[in-house]
Amino acid sequence: MNDNRRHYQSLIDRFGTRILFDTDHYPEYSRDASEVNVKPGCLFFAENETDVIDAVTLCRESSIPIVFRGAGTGYTGGAVPVPDGLVLSLEKLRKLEIDIVGRRAFCGSGVITIDVMREAEKAGLFYPPDPASYDESTLGGNVAENAGGLHCKKYGVTRDYIIGLRAVTARGELLTTGVFANHELFNLTGVLIGSEGLLAAITEIAVRLIDFDRTGPTILAAFDNAENAARTVADITRSGIIPSVMEYLDRDAVVCSNRYETTVEIDRAEAVLLFETSGPDASATATRIHDICRSHAAVLLQREDDPEQAAPLWKVRRNLSKAVKASAEQKIAEDVCVPPSRLPELVAFVAELNARLPLRVNSYGHAGDGNLHVNFLVEEPERVDQALINNAIGGLFAKTLALGGTLTGEHGIGLSKKAFLHLEFDAATRAHMKKVKEVFDPDGILNPGKMFV
Repeated sequence: MNDNRRHYQSLIDRFGTRILFDTDHYPEYSRDASEVNVKPGCLFFAENETDVIDAVTLCRESSIPIVFRGAGTGYTGGAVPVPDGLVLSLEKLRKLEIDIVGRRAFCGSGVITIDVMREAEKAGLFYPPDPASYDESTLGGNVAENAGGLHCKKYGVTRDYIIGLRAVTARGELLTTGVFANHELFNLTGVLIGSEGLLAAITEIAVRLIDFDRTGPTILAAFDNAENAARTVADITRSGIIPSVMEYLDRDAVVCSNRYETTVEIDRAEAVLLFETSGPDASATATRIHDICRSHAAVLLQREDDPEQAAPLWKVRRNLSKAVKASAEQKIAEDVCVPPSRLPELVAFVAELNARLPLRVNSYGHAGDGNLHVNFLVEEPERVDQALINNAIGGLFAKTLALGGTLTGEHGIGLSKKAFLHLEFDAATRAHMKKVKEVFDPDGILNPGKMFV
């Protein structure tokens, strides 16, 4: 046996050939959507919670770093491996049980988000958090990043629906929180949500389900000025109107979407807003939204009362991540979040970046909570100075914070944003975050090198 495999001998003794060393056959496990590529030492697909406990325990005893992985849809490098470590995939933990009476679901961390939504809907219930990657992202990954989604404006984000977790700490101990525990004094559920795999392996998730609201009209509004669209968002928010979905797309994003899969002929618009309404007052809400869009000089207004007729409108948004990636050789995706009232200023800043940089910069996102995904798109990476892109990203973050926003709406910090963490959090706060990490992971084997410089 070569020296490399000796490092993993305890794992081999326990799991045999289930420990995979020929990782070239699994290239997707060397990266996530950030496209940072690092070949791992080995790969293991856990099939149950006991597998996770044993793997983590043995890794700690042998000082083997671990990176947990779901579907690898994250954009900040949170699931990127380390060269001498184990990629511990949790995607086979697919338990999915709906408790209709208790209005909740018990889910393995590898369950795909849309499957939770579909099973809940069969029971007449609703699981609202729906990131754009809902047809491929895992629930465990959503919890690790506190994912948002198109329905965040009215219904909230992942953290608002998690009522309990089962998780394995770096010591191989099973931690139970919320409904999995008899009682919870400290909010350990809240500590684990958004912890990006630095504290524990989440193995099971209990989620709250709510009544299914009847879907009302969808409205697509196109504008010949991006700031008019952003001011429309601010005005709707100020008016107290709460659509179930309120999405923003700039012109380049719309063009990318329609080139990928043409659904709506709106390429000439400088910006588009998409709204979904729901509940008993949906029709009246849609009318008020329609009127505000018109008052902000919308050049196209399309209302669809039939959800089936509205489906093509939503494809414009749902396929964006893949469409934008397909439109350029290199895509660097950032997500920032500002108060909705400051969205016009952020949109104007992104337009300025696009105008002065030798690359495309487009944006789209969950306008309802001010979460904007800003993409730096390079046609010929070898001809664009990476330092120029890094400076532009730093400028985007500085502007976001100056507007009272945050570095990330839902993508997390991971590798790509850790150098900027000090811009948002002071030294004392960062020190206490690191202390929490040390309590859960004293040997630093869980997702090393992420979040903190």
